[in-house]
Amino acid sequence: MKQYGLLQYGFLPLGLLALSSSISFSSHAAVVINEIDYDQPGTDTAEFIELYNSGSSSMSLDAFSVELINGTNSLSYRTIDLSGFEISADGYFVMCSDASLVANCDYSFTTSSSWFQNGAPDAIALFESDSMIDSLSYEGSLLLFTEGDAFLPGDNATDITSIGRIIDGLDSNNNALDFQLSCITPGSANIGGMGDCSETGISAVPVPAAAWLFGTGLIGLIGVARRK
Repeated sequence: MKQYGLLQYGFLPLGLLALSSSISFSSHAAVVINEIDYDQPGTDTAEFIELYNSGSSSMSLDAFSVELINGTNSLSYRTIDLSGFEISADGYFVMCSDASLVANCDYSFTTSSSWFQNGAPDAIALFESDSMIDSLSYEGSLLLFTEGDAFLPGDNATDITSIGRIIDGLDSNNNALDFQLSCITPGSANIGGMGDCSETGISAVPVPAAAWLFGTGLIGLIGVARRK
């Protein structure tokens, strides 16, 4: 388990400097955190994490791990080691506990339910060896794990939603721009809206067409502006 929380180093500026220097960062990685669902109606039994590979070739995940971060102390409360797996080009890799409840689950790594903390805030980080290559704080900001502006809306036990990148793999290094509440789509293309759009799920309640077209057009303009 990686140790990089605020309690380890203290809250003084010198401690924060030591903390930030202990982690190396990589931006615009090919493999990113693409979709998460940590809260369902009733008991949380269908939680999942989805990675996406925007690269043109498959990648071994031998050096990769996912860290789930407790927002109370910024320490990892669970490590998911991905050794032995790979992710295909333009493909997805889904982690879950119960593969019978999560479509396209590639790695059922635990038999426990409620393994994914519900925020306010918490975070998830993707590491390659000791380099943090992607992170998302949810339901608020968390030092070191918030990219750009914090993603504030929460997955919840009332609406059937996940938190996903719209469009898959799009990474501006700003959580608030890259993610939105979305239809549940483990192992397939993310869709704005509500509902379970997975292979075994119900139909989506889509975002109104005008809003969807405006949002995707705006993202495209942002991408063009960044490339200039």
